[in-house]
Amino acid sequence: MFQLTELQCDAMKELFNLGVGRAAQSLSLMVHDEVELSTPDILLVQHDEVISTLLGSEFKQLSMVTIDFVGSFDATAILLFPERNALAIVSHMLDPHMLPEELSEFEQEAMCEIGNIILNACMSSLADEFQIEFEGGLPVHYFSDTDALPLFGVKQANEINQVVLLLQIHLSMRQEQIHGHLLFLLSVSSLNALLKCVDDYLARFGVS
Repeated sequence: MFQLTELQCDAMKELFNLGVGRAAQSLSLMVHDEVELSTPDILLVQHDEVISTLLGSEFKQLSMVTIDFVGSFDATAILLFPERNALAIVSHMLDPHMLPEELSEFEQEAMCEIGNIILNACMSSLADEFQIEFEGGLPVHYFSDTDALPLFGVKQANEINQVVLLLQIHLSMRQEQIHGHLLFLLSVSSLNALLKCVDDYLARFGVS
């Protein structure tokens, strides 16, 4: 099992926090209200441990956006919220007086836009600080419960070769607290490439 050193963990928190800050500014413009995104808590887990990590929380019915990134290391970036939280976010983007069934008609498009902003902001901050490049695909939205997530549909034979970098974020607007997760699905080779980027980043500042 991979373990992050304290320095690696602190560096990634700082780097992802840069991206989260950029995303918060963009989201504030979209919802016409101040949006705050917390510094993410980082956890590195095996692919088959993600379900047990999320179960027992409020993640039962999910609204999820995924984007595939290719570059110095490859990753499937995932933004997920409990369904009710996703609808709360969408209501701020649209008419807050709309009925839930009306909001759900726009949820897919709105969540793709939100996912595109947050996930690209995070990956862009890594690219800028690591001085590397990524090419991102189009955002794809899913409605799902945890048992049917496409993320967990990977063949058993491949599971040992995948690791998940899990970031917990807290989004607040108009005093409303919304909890979500960012997940980055990495192969072992991509995780090694990511950690090398982190170590090189630290070395540039004389930290090792």
